[in-house]
Amino acid sequence: MLRFLFGLALLLALAAAIVLVPMRGRTVLERWNASHDTRDFLERGYREAKVAMGIGVERPHPGHPHSPRPAKPQARPARPATPTEQHSDEDRATLDRIVTEQAKH
Repeated sequence: MLRFLFGLALLLALAAAIVLVPMRGRTVLERWNASHDTRDFLERGYREAKVAMGIGVERPHPGHPHSPRPAKPQARPARPATPTEQHSDEDRATLDRIVTEQAKH
């Protein structure tokens, strides 16, 4: 009886992990809620399993035409700004003094 209960607890823990632990960003419950029906859920799962095993190729995800907000363009500068030095003559003199003191020791 103890062996049966241990097996049952192990099976329940495995089922909970499968359902609640995210794989590739989504849990099985989230995938189920996103599916239209059982067939869609199984087809998507099969495709994802093939991609995970390296057998299949991941299909590109086109943008949703019915999305409520438009996609934001990613504005990037053409190239990074050139760094500039912003030190005063007093800063340079202090640094020279410190380097000279360290060189004496």
